[in-house]
Amino acid sequence: MEFPAVGYRYYSGGSLSSAGVYGHYWSSVAGSSGGAFSLWFGSSDLGVTSGNRKRDGFSVRCVR
Repeated sequence: MEFPAVGYRYYSGGSLSSAGVYGHYWSSVAGSSGGAFSLWFGSSDLGVTSGNRKRDGFSVRCVR
């Protein structure tokens, strides 16, 4: 499965950010504070964050 660096759509104004540089993908797991977990990566970085605003337009990929 491939996860391209598609960036994300910023909630304020709807502009696309970080396309071709970073990938941001939602997790199906919700955080305890009501936010959501996401996976993000760049050319030499990788991370998982929690508490993301659901209004940010991260990508979704179905993974089995």
